[in-house]
Amino acid sequence: MRSALNKGLLCGFTIAMALLSASSVGAQNSTRSANLPKVKILSVKNEGLLFTDNNAGVSGVDVASSIPVGNRALWLFGDVFLLGPVEAPIQSYVGNVSNCGLWVPLEHGVAPLHHYRFICDTSTQLARQLIPLEHGEANETRLWPSSGWYDAHTHRLYVYYSINKVVGSGAFGFKVEGYGLACASPPDRSLQFTRLHIKSQSSLWWPLDSGAAFGCAVIDDNADPYLYIVGVDDRQGHHYGKLARVLKSRIADLQAYEYFAGYGESPQTPRWSKHVQDAADVEGLKDFPNELSITYNTYLGAYLAVYSEGVFSQRALLCEASKPWGPYRPIGEISTPHRAFENAFCYACKEHPELAEQNGRIIYITYVDSERYWPQLLRVTLQKQTNTP
Repeated sequence: MRSALNKGLLCGFTIAMALLSASSVGAQNSTRSANLPKVKILSVKNEGLLFTDNNAGVSGVDVASSIPVGNRALWLFGDVFLLGPVEAPIQSYVGNVSNCGLWVPLEHGVAPLHHYRFICDTSTQLARQLIPLEHGEANETRLWPSSGWYDAHTHRLYVYYSINKVVGSGAFGFKVEGYGLACASPPDRSLQFTRLHIKSQSSLWWPLDSGAAFGCAVIDDNADPYLYIVGVDDRQGHHYGKLARVLKSRIADLQAYEYFAGYGESPQTPRWSKHVQDAADVEGLKDFPNELSITYNTYLGAYLAVYSEGVFSQRALLCEASKPWGPYRPIGEISTPHRAFENAFCYACKEHPELAEQNGRIIYITYVDSERYWPQLLRVTLQKQTNTP
């Protein structure tokens, strides 16, 4: 069993990014907007833990985000437990890094996830940190990747990440300071990100103590010149969803971001502001942790949000909207397959849309069990229902 200190440090993401507790496989369906077809969760299949049988010394990872990059997908993780080389008679704990990643082929379904390769330090052959610490930062600064986007025209890979400080011991001993943006070019075997700085020379683009922070999820539609960046505002113990947009060609320019400032005459005519202070709540996107996914689902003909609900909840929620800025309406909920240990909780639920099959009728969702500390994969089948008079 890992030490209490290490569990406190490396499960900090667990608490800071909010949580999903576990029970048995199940799904419940709820009402939805009348202007979209009804849908139910037809089945949920537990596909097991991911990436456990590796030669990179990785014995546990937090969260799991994935970004399509050409003919591959990059999976990124938060705090990482490392053991010594696999050839050693006894693999001992050698430390941790606050983020790492691996490559898998870009294909649909579960099969590509069996052909993964962690990005390793060439000298130690252990998984290495991809978003680096900077001068003056030490291990108490934790950098957790949350979402990203690959620019196929410039061959640049962008990742939003949260900046966190260890302020005490135990699982609650973290403070989320805000979000920044990192870039890598080209994304090859020597993948290494550079943290982008704003004019003040700070890598902190959106300080959490100044209001809403952005980077929780990226919504990308190939036909839209804009990327939509999901944000969060923590008010009186509740998380409220926010939204920013930026032209894809100007993703690295903070001044180019605009913020959803509410609906005009209808949700089809949103207002946008250059001032982050004007950012309005996205209707229906509330009480999610800083970890979630939102993507356009062709089968549903709608944007699908997937996230763990609140802190120590027993549910993952699926919500939909006709536009990225909402309003979002719940279409169903999923309970996690099991509680591996009495005090375990589950969190960081999100979809990996590049794995989806049948145009999104079958989707793949991961979450993390706090005791097992590995991504668990669920195969979720959706079913549209015929409207009856």
